[in-house]
Amino acid sequence: MLFTLSFIYSILHVTRCDEIRLQTPKDFQRTTTLTIPDFNVSNREILDLVNTLRAKDFGMAKPDQIRLNYQRHTTTTGISDDARERLFQYVDQRLLQQPTYRKFIALLDNYDPRTGITEYDSLEEKTEIMAFMDAVTSTEVWKELYNFFKLKVEGHPYASTQQTFRDSVHRLWFDSYSRAAGRMDTSGFEHTFVGEFKNNEVVGAHNWIRFYELERNKSSEFDYKGFLVKRFKVMAAVKFSWRNKMKKSTSFLVGSSPEFDFALYTLCFLTRRKNVCEVEINGCPLSVKSYPLYQNNKAFIGSIYPSAGALTNECRRRNLRF
Repeated sequence: MLFTLSFIYSILHVTRCDEIRLQTPKDFQRTTTLTIPDFNVSNREILDLVNTLRAKDFGMAKPDQIRLNYQRHTTTTGISDDARERLFQYVDQRLLQQPTYRKFIALLDNYDPRTGITEYDSLEEKTEIMAFMDAVTSTEVWKELYNFFKLKVEGHPYASTQQTFRDSVHRLWFDSYSRAAGRMDTSGFEHTFVGEFKNNEVVGAHNWIRFYELERNKSSEFDYKGFLVKRFKVMAAVKFSWRNKMKKSTSFLVGSSPEFDFALYTLCFLTRRKNVCEVEINGCPLSVKSYPLYQNNKAFIGSIYPSAGALTNECRRRNLRF
């Protein structure tokens, strides 16, 4: 298909209503335009909602289902390998057999990590995405998120019905855009949850399940190189190489279910994109940073990731025994 692309990356001021133009290579001429209205949500409301989502994350790992081996502290500038062994010493395989985990893992091999290579979703891959969305939206975590938007923002177009909310979030995460060479080579989901290569470095990759799957697969050429920040079994910032490409620092929650990460990041993007979304998990202060990416004056999920806050006594008290 011949077409002219005029995608120009620009960092623009977020207006009251960010438009999103959603396109896929196989249906390039079909354009769906959505808007992301402002959400008048306080920091306290976000904090309380995330605590509720955590309490209803019945799919998250129990303390004895994951064992971590952080090993030595490293830096983003160091070249040494400060971890001779894997980060994940043990993950209970029964955890990964839960429906949302299985359907999340099924998505991981659908993407080419190289940017600048056009991505085409096959019928099988589209079916896998739909199966993942089916599993996620049936969880208590997701129902709680939907109810929050439905009740908090009366008449909001995203939350008018459960199906509308699902469709809006699906487009937000899975519709394609260009990260390199003007080709439709990525999506918010691929960057955030799977990871990519750009300028001979790894970018994105902010999910513990993805990290674990890469780490245990020898053909991935993946090497954990030490931690930058550790918060017990709550959150980690680490360094690694993948196919001889470095990721000097990536961060992810540990042991959370796919539906929790998906809901948390969706919440923070819709309410605090380009800003800091302050949350607390297991007593540990964290912030979630989200960045829209603009093309043709349209906004997409560029990246979303967690960062550690202060190591508080409450964080230690609730997690040290694990």
